[in-house]
Amino acid sequence: MKKEKLLYIFSFGMKPSQITLETLAALKKCDVVFSHCLDGREGDFISGACKEFRMLRGLNGLQISGLVKKAFLTRATVGFLTYGNPFFLNATTALINAEMKKAGICVRVIPAVSSFDAIINLMDLNRYSTSGLRLVDVAAVRKDVPLTPEMDTLFFVIGDLNLKGNGRYREKFFEKLKKTYSREHSVFLVNCARIGAESGRLMRTSVARLKKTFNKADEVTTLFIPAVKVESGK
Repeated sequence: MKKEKLLYIFSFGMKPSQITLETLAALKKCDVVFSHCLDGREGDFISGACKEFRMLRGLNGLQISGLVKKAFLTRATVGFLTYGNPFFLNATTALINAEMKKAGICVRVIPAVSSFDAIINLMDLNRYSTSGLRLVDVAAVRKDVPLTPEMDTLFFVIGDLNLKGNGRYREKFFEKLKKTYSREHSVFLVNCARIGAESGRLMRTSVARLKKTFNKADEVTTLFIPAVKVESGK
């Protein structure tokens, strides 16, 4: 009986020490495991937990997807190891998932610690504004980032506004902030502890001063803006 082709999409979390027993068990089932985010000692750790480990540093999503699909010509069970929660703001895993399903390959996704989970703990966000907590992928709306001052908001990939060619969008964002929030309203730039940056970073500033420190925002920085507090009775 021919064995069903199966792709595991899993993750080590934000750093290898967060890998789960469920993921370790899945690694052992794979004939080969690919990863685009591990090398050096971290890669050695994973290679010791599976039959074969291949690093795919520097390749784009289509190239990675093509190599993963090609592996099924000679193997039945393949793994793709990423970081964070596999499908949380991860274009590569979304592409691989779609391509595998087109090819009739079964896909199983195993959850892991994401930057969202880490931020919730770091910021002690166990209570939210009455309007709720909002998540924004800035990379998807950088031309005109929507603001909702009544909600606590996490702006993921905020450093995208610092990329070449996005200066006008960054200025538009700053102007909207000043029109929407008071000058002294607190904002936080957050870089979670992760592989290659174990300590992480948390910077508290204000709407008025954010522009001066915004150059520190990179591709993994999240901006947290608490909701505007409404006085009772209003």
